[in-house]
Amino acid sequence: SALTALVTCGSAIAISNFKRSPYGPEGVRNLIGDFAPTFAIAIGCFFGAWLAGNYGFTFDALSLPASLAPSIARPWVTDIMSVPNWVKLAALAPAPACAILLYMDQNITTRLVNASKGLKKPGAYHLDMFWLSLITAVTSICGLPWICASTVHSLTHVKSLTDVKQDPATGREEVTGVTETRWTPLVLNLLIGASIIFLKDILGQIPMCVLSGIFFYLGLAAMRGNEFLERVGMTLITDPAKMPASSPLTKSVSLPTLKKFTIMQIACLAVMWWIKGSPAAMLFPILIAALGPVRIVAGKAGWFTQEELNALDEQVETDPGYVYQAA
Repeated sequence: SALTALVTCGSAIAISNFKRSPYGPEGVRNLIGDFAPTFAIAIGCFFGAWLAGNYGFTFDALSLPASLAPSIARPWVTDIMSVPNWVKLAALAPAPACAILLYMDQNITTRLVNASKGLKKPGAYHLDMFWLSLITAVTSICGLPWICASTVHSLTHVKSLTDVKQDPATGREEVTGVTETRWTPLVLNLLIGASIIFLKDILGQIPMCVLSGIFFYLGLAAMRGNEFLERVGMTLITDPAKMPASSPLTKSVSLPTLKKFTIMQIACLAVMWWIKGSPAAMLFPILIAALGPVRIVAGKAGWFTQEELNALDEQVETDPGYVYQAA
């Protein structure tokens, strides 16, 4: 299973990188690179079938329900009033944490997507939250899982619509424009729903290890160009002269400041990771909401100047109450 997942992930990476190669027309390269996950799934399935036919390996396949219906015998709309009163009162405790989680997840993802270079249309933050609240209410009444912003999927979708070119001086990719359209997410989700209904027999033959390889590739693709991961690598540098010239941070902040800010972020990540896997996991949404105040306190305490925070934290708006200046 692990070998099949690695073959799938490696195939997706190789096919995706084909668009950056000098071979063939640019339009053909981009078309092949954009459908890298599809080609990789096919390669992974053929490789898994070859292992099963020649060496007798067996793989767990994707499991799909037999029909489009609730997982248990019940009507689509749940009878909320039949729930005992003590359950209704007990639900008041986790409700604020769930609301914070949905709010933060939606807004963080929307902010990341709208912060992408090349976008021209403004972000509809309030409209997104309005529809999310309505959909959450409907899914709650029907007893269905809540939706989430799907950060990795959203960022990957924007990247698939982005045109880039490589800077010959730094070797970094520069965004030249983004094809902004509402048709791709609409058609994408319609096709997902149709595939579950009409392609159930085909999807049920895809090994789970192949899907694991694709998910691993999507995670790696989303990390490409991630500034936090770049700074984590820079924390191992001891000589400021060895800082990568391609990084814009080398000209805006000093190496000790970069290390201090990155270590603070790693500490916050470690605390949230520990809380998420502990019995106190219900507090996880509150910790996400507390990241903003942590940044404010770091500035108020004089650990960083406002200019350093802006350079390290995506050029956020300056806090009007912030008065600390470097000596």
